[in-house]
Amino acid sequence: MALVDERKVDVLVYLYENGPGTGYSIAASDDVEYTKGYIYDVLGELEDEGMIEVADRESEGRKRVTYQLTENGTLLLRALDRVSSKG
Repeated sequence: MALVDERKVDVLVYLYENGPGTGYSIAASDDVEYTKGYIYDVLGELEDEGMIEVADRESEGRKRVTYQLTENGTLLLRALDRVSSKG
């Protein structure tokens, strides 16, 4: 049994490696293999847990919701040894 849901970790790693992204961009990625509906559930849980934050951004004249890693999200990935502690 994992202490942290691996699917959540996959989303956090994606945001760490790619920077802020939309739910659609995360779901469309080859790095994360979950349905769009599931991704939005995970994003909501990660936001509630303080691992990511939501930022509205304008893109091509449309308002888009983007998600970005918080310091807590980065610290969790480092604690799980999923990313380098440098930088």
